[in-house]
Amino acid sequence: MATILEALKGINAYPIPPNTLEEVCLRREVVPETCVTVDDLKSRAFNLCRADLLLWLSYAPNVSQGGQSYSFTDEQRQQFRNEAQQLYEEFKEEEIIPKTIYGYKGDRL
Repeated sequence: MATILEALKGINAYPIPPNTLEEVCLRREVVPETCVTVDDLKSRAFNLCRADLLLWLSYAPNVSQGGQSYSFTDEQRQQFRNEAQQLYEEFKEEEIIPKTIYGYKGDRL
């Protein structure tokens, strides 16, 4: 059976650093070595981990590793951001959801 960590790695073939995966799991209070279940895949914590990683991927640099290149187009990066945003909204993660900032812009009133 797959673990939660393996399920999160399966989001994309991009080589996400192990420390990043561990930090996301720790922040969301998910135990990465746990065998993943259907309930885990539907859980708030797992989906917020997924959203965090999608957002991370949207800003990830293009890399070449072991003769393999990993790069994303601007459209793919925007798609990652949109999917992450949908997950944040679905699971009511308000501190990540960008809010409109109102205020004065300019140099004269």
